Amino acid sequence: MLSLPPSEVIIAGLLLGGIYALAAFGLSLIFGVTKVLNIAHGEFIMLGGLATYLLFLKLGLNLLATFIILSIVALLVGFGFERALIRRILGKSPHEFLIGSLLVTLGIALAIEDLTAFLQMAFRMPYLLSVTVHLPIPYIGIVGLSPIRFASLILIVALTATLSIFLKKSRVGMAIRAFVQDREGALLTGLDVSRLSMITFGIGTFLAVIAGAIYILIFTVEPTLGLPLVLRLLCIVVLGGLGSLVGSLVGGLIIGLAETITAFYAGASWSPVTSMLIFILILLVRPRGLFGYAEA
Repeated sequence: MLSLPPSEVIIAGLLLGGIYALAAFGLSLIFGVTKVLNIAHGEFIMLGGLATYLLFLKLGLNLLATFIILSIVALLVGFGFERALIRRILGKSPHEFLIGSLLVTLGIALAIEDLTAFLQMAFRMPYLLSVTVHLPIPYIGIVGLSPIRFASLILIVALTATLSIFLKKSRVGMAIRAFVQDREGALLTGLDVSRLSMITFGIGTFLAVIAGAIYILIFTVEPTLGLPLVLRLLCIVVLGGLGSLVGSLVGGLIIGLAETITAFYAGASWSPVTSMLIFILILLVRPRGLFGYAEA
């Protein structure tokens, strides 16, 4: 059992939940628009953490430059991922599309995991990667909130607010929301499906990479992190509801707090069990999630 004070456990749970929420919303958007369950989504979280480690610690870039570079690269990778791999199977029959998308994204996930593990061994990097940052912000001792945790929390809130404004006010954001809420109705309006698919993959990859960059500032990253994270993100998507930013945030916080509290009182090995139990319970009680749309 850990010896952290309860306030530290709650803060760690909230931060973990916020990171989960960002990544889960990206996964939810991708599935809502394209109907692709991107199993490689967790690998992009891991790559975001790895890239932060390399840019910040090895190349000596500051955090702002690191996050700007990661944001641009993540968007481009998301666009390229959709154009090179996903678009080729979009015109297939529903059965072929389902099997094809699962195999393609699973194959990419396994390839990234194996390649990352090989490169870490080849360059003699630690298996567990972490980044320690010293920020000039006073330590908030009342609740045990360190500067890096405070900055991470602010960044998560800022990204969530920006996403909300983008989806509600921008033309592209409103088109994405329309697709998630009523796909058939949105198709009848003549929306460009291929363009929206590419943009959605870009946004989803961006959220995953930035979530990974925040993750490594607080926790540790390893090559095998991706696939277990996808299972947690699926729990959050089901819990919060498909395509709902509020649902992803609430679901992420619930899962993050549940896992952290479980790890504190029962041990870290029980955390995944907690996520799966919540996942099964929501499927039985409210399959469309807490904030999901009746028609998705």
